[in-house]
Amino acid sequence: MSGAKRVTFATSVRRGPVGRVGLLSLLLVWPTGGFAQGQDTGAEAYEVQRGDTLWGLAEQYLASGSRWQDIYALNRGAVRDPNLIFPGQVLTLPSAAVAVAERPAPSPQEIPRPCKSCQENPFAGPSVFDRSPDRGVTLGRFEVAFSGQEPLVSTSDFYGAPFISTAAELEPIGTTVRMVGQNPLNLRLPASVPLNRQVVLLLRGLRVEAGQELLAFKWRRRVRPHGRVAEPVAMLTVLEAGTDSARARVRQVFGAYEIGDPVILPSAYPASPPVALQMEESGITGRVLGFTTKHPLLGLSDAAFLDVGAANGVELGDEFAAFSTDVLDPGSAPLADALALLRVVRVREGTATVVLVRTRDVGTAAGSPVRRVAQAVPSGP
Repeated sequence: MSGAKRVTFATSVRRGPVGRVGLLSLLLVWPTGGFAQGQDTGAEAYEVQRGDTLWGLAEQYLASGSRWQDIYALNRGAVRDPNLIFPGQVLTLPSAAVAVAERPAPSPQEIPRPCKSCQENPFAGPSVFDRSPDRGVTLGRFEVAFSGQEPLVSTSDFYGAPFISTAAELEPIGTTVRMVGQNPLNLRLPASVPLNRQVVLLLRGLRVEAGQELLAFKWRRRVRPHGRVAEPVAMLTVLEAGTDSARARVRQVFGAYEIGDPVILPSAYPASPPVALQMEESGITGRVLGFTTKHPLLGLSDAAFLDVGAANGVELGDEFAAFSTDVLDPGSAPLADALALLRVVRVREGTATVVLVRTRDVGTAAGSPVRRVAQAVPSGP
């Protein structure tokens, strides 16, 4: 191992160097058979440092990141999730010669995130997010504690994601007609409805009741032949409801929510949101229809639309690789040629909304072919 610290196997606890942690990547290749048995020459007790990962420790001390399973197998009592090891934990490291024979294949929830520095990863690169979380962090008077697996798509990602639809598909549609107590002195206040302000809605056939949630949105540009882009601007909670009108409170704001904006019943956020990914070699293929804005996909806040959706088997949290427009067959294109990694945050029957997770090139454009490379795994049974 060039550049690696020499390991002497003893019973003392070794404090290792700070390593990098990688986010879940596309290019993990799992061993399919058992490992060759070897003679164990000893084991070392290692104290985890901030930023360490099982993959990184295996690279550092066992010459191969793919041997993370050897470390995990020796520490299952202390490590519940191989993606999460914490500073201060003491792990047993096997010698460079030992291997675990006939090891059971890892479950999707046990798949670790390999380091970004691995040569196989075309999306390699340093990131300010490349750190293992501390078990608990104190910031001033606030204490931040780790709460377990986070969903791949948060509720804000889900409800705030634009989507393509037609008015007929969203019927019935209500309308925001008034802001309660708005500007009685005729002051020049912003036109947007702020958070926690109450609004009056004209229901136009929309049936709601107190406590129900509504989504306010704006119609944006047309994407033929699928419809128009609906851009969410606010989430509302109904306070009172009548036959033709309702009063609601603005619970969450995504954009400029204004009088006249339509409201609908939102799609339900899944009870078991996806929390992990299962790699896929030859997945669903499609193309990029376009973006929320008419410029290349440049930032993490930009969203794109795919011409495949629920009817094709696409699910929330799935990840797609985008290729150059001159790639004719994305199904067989080498993953090393991918320009960007996209995650599904909203699914319609024939389309899907994706956001940029990682990129190597800004060449992703309308018409770029895509291939699903990872399927989302939901939480719970």
